[in-house]
Parts: sequence; structure tokens; C-alpha cells
Amino acid sequence: MLDTLKKHALRLLNVCLIAAVALLVIDVLLGVASRYLWGAQIKWTEELAGVLLIWVSYLGIAAAFEARAHLGIDILTNRFAAGMKLKMAFFIHFVTLAFTLIVFEIGGVRLVMQALHHWNVLPALQVSDVVQYLPLPVSGLFILLFEVCNLREDLKHD
Repeated sequence: MLDTLKKHALRLLNVCLIAAVALLVIDVLLGVASRYLWGAQIKWTEELAGVLLIWVSYLGIAAAFEARAHLGIDILTNRFAAGMKLKMAFFIHFVTLAFTLIVFEIGGVRLVMQALHHWNVLPALQVSDVVQYLPLPVSGLFILLFEVCNLREDLKHD
């Protein structure tokens, strides 16, 4: 069941990443084109680019965890001997899970709730600033799922 969930989550993550990057490219091109064609950039393009960049960055973090491509973790685990390397890998899994749970999920949900409570609006886009904080808990869910799957795979190989 966990493998099926991971497969569907990865598919959803990839679709979201592709859509966000495509929108970001179109938005930036529109902003640049408007500057040259009309002499002034369309006001909302810069703000939308910032929001999309946040989404792409956080979803990209989740994609890196699924691919086991997080540079800092690899560097740390590869510095130890074989027996210690395995213990270090499990330690890193647990630290990653704890960090993601505390910072991305608990902290991210608090930020989203606070943004919902204050209901600030992004001036150019005229949408709630919740869109800037929502990537934290969303990507956190992906990271938790992928990290649990990675931990399970490592336990099988042990």
C-alpha cells in the first residue's frame, strides 16, 4: 500500500512541478516581453514569479528526497566506514523525519493558519498570502512519505 501511495504521490508531485515550472517560464517571458513591447512590465508578473519560485523550490526539495539526491545527506553518510555508515544513515532518516515533521508540518501549518487568520492580500495578484506559506506543509507531506519509504527500503536491505 505504501508503494502505491508513493507512486501516486510522485506522479502528482511531477505534474505539479512541471506545471509550476512551465507557468514560471511563461510568466517571466510575459514580464520581459511586456517591458519591451509596452515600456513597462505587467505588475503581477513579478509577484507571480516569486510565488511560483517558492512552490518550485519546495516541491523540488521533495523531489530530491524521493530521488535520494540530497547532497548534504550523501556527503555525511559517505564519510564513515561500512558499519557506521548504516547507523549514520538510519540516524539521518530519523533526524530528517523529525525536522520535516517539526519545521515543515507543524511550523508550516502554523504559518498557514496565521496567514488565514490575518488574511493579508498580495497587492498585485489580489490573492491571500497563504499561497506563499502553503508549500511548506504540502512539500512536507511529500518529504515525510518519501523518507518513510526510503527508510523502509534501507531496513529491507539490512
